[in-house]
Amino acid sequence: MKTQKKESLPIIPIGIGTTTIKNNMKKGAILCSVCLLQAGFMFSQSLAYDNFEGNKSLHYGAKTGVLDTLAENPKHNSINGSKKCAKYVRNGKQKYDNIKMNLLGKLSDVSKYATYTGIPPAISMKVYTTAPVGTLIEVQLGKRGKDEYPAGINSQYQAHTTVSNAWEAVQFKFSQTPKGSETSAIQIDQITLLFNPNSSTSDTYYFDDLTGPSVVSEPSELIATPANKSAGK
Repeated sequence: MKTQKKESLPIIPIGIGTTTIKNNMKKGAILCSVCLLQAGFMFSQSLAYDNFEGNKSLHYGAKTGVLDTLAENPKHNSINGSKKCAKYVRNGKQKYDNIKMNLLGKLSDVSKYATYTGIPPAISMKVYTTAPVGTLIEVQLGKRGKDEYPAGINSQYQAHTTVSNAWEAVQFKFSQTPKGSETSAIQIDQITLLFNPNSSTSDTYYFDDLTGPSVVSEPSELIATPANKSAGK
């Protein structure tokens, strides 16, 4: 009776196999980290500059009206069910009444927003007001410092209200880069918000979740908003 000869399997050196496995695991860990970082970056892009109930990425600077950053939501609906929001009473004595918002870093990818071509991403904000339908709201992206309009402004964006006495989400379309601007897209660290500019009205506006280009800043720079923080700061 013939015995079948067993074929011996090739022997793989243990050291080489272990090293290969370790290298593959290391590459996998690096790839996983990169994916997590990318996911975190994309998530940060969707965050509002201030939701008035947690972290924010700006300080409120000069304003010509009366600002309350701890206001109660005047009327909950499907657009805004938050408990807190901002309340702003426009100064009728100032034709270009405005609020300055100083960011904790510089905005990125602003050029994607400041264009008339294609379908650019839009700056958005939730707003509630008793002002008439069709009221103009403007956002200006610029830089802090002594330079005022137009030198200190990079670009302007406009939206009009479509309802009164109810929350709505407005989207700001690029309006223009003002003639005389001396501010580039990589210098923007301030947002100016104007309700019904070039008017003498004194309406009240509630606003929430102003969202736009991401802020390039360290995570540690985000501000935690204490529950007992005084209004208007």
